[in-house]
Amino acid sequence: MICYQCHDVIPEDQPFYNDHDQYVCKPCFLDAKRCFVCRFPGNQLQEVPGLGLECEFCRGHIIDESADLTATIEPLRAFLAPFGLRAPERPRWEWTDRLALRQMQTDADLPPEEFIDDFLRYAYPVYHHDGSFHLLRRMTKPTFVAYAVVQLAAADLALSHGLPDLAGRTPFHTFTRGWCHWLGYEAARLLGYDLERRQLRKWPELGAQGDFERWERMSRVNKPARMLEYFRAHLSALVKKHLSPPGQQTSPTG
Repeated sequence: MICYQCHDVIPEDQPFYNDHDQYVCKPCFLDAKRCFVCRFPGNQLQEVPGLGLECEFCRGHIIDESADLTATIEPLRAFLAPFGLRAPERPRWEWTDRLALRQMQTDADLPPEEFIDDFLRYAYPVYHHDGSFHLLRRMTKPTFVAYAVVQLAAADLALSHGLPDLAGRTPFHTFTRGWCHWLGYEAARLLGYDLERRQLRKWPELGAQGDFERWERMSRVNKPARMLEYFRAHLSALVKKHLSPPGQQTSPTG
């Protein structure tokens, strides 16, 4: 094996780093800076404003401001429809620096992020707020698709109840957030996006995923129609209790 960085042969008894079908010896790995997106250690990294360092392998394979995101989400409509959800015809996309995007979702005092998975522990890279979808500046297509499902669902539910987003601590908010988080997880599973499926299984922290475990357990034995029936039945009661003005009844929505 030849080290991608120093071009020397990697000794058989030496640990090495392997990604993108390339090998990096231990000394080079320890000395090199690393890509914010994939963690690849390299000497050809470029700084992307508002994101961090990006390697030559991610460069050219990342969704950025030039991408047609509306066309990318078009196939997701068929996935969302059985769950009673609709994606907007012309979503408003707004690219956002990672610090601003994280602060939009939490005011917790968190350590600085070195890599994208540090960011994903506490925040979504796609986040719907007040009619716009705010995006992490540059991400892979699987990351965008899986997390777009979460926030397309969140947008439909928030807007249908007159809310700017699903942030909040009431049982209504945690119930709907868990549902949306599970939908992204399920989409990642069906599409074979194993990395994103694992991320959604355990992140984000700070309670942003709501009661995700409920939906993950139920989906093992229930089809979409049964999941939607259960969701709507419980949602109606939570809307009446937590969103309606005193004495006013709210009709079920889904």
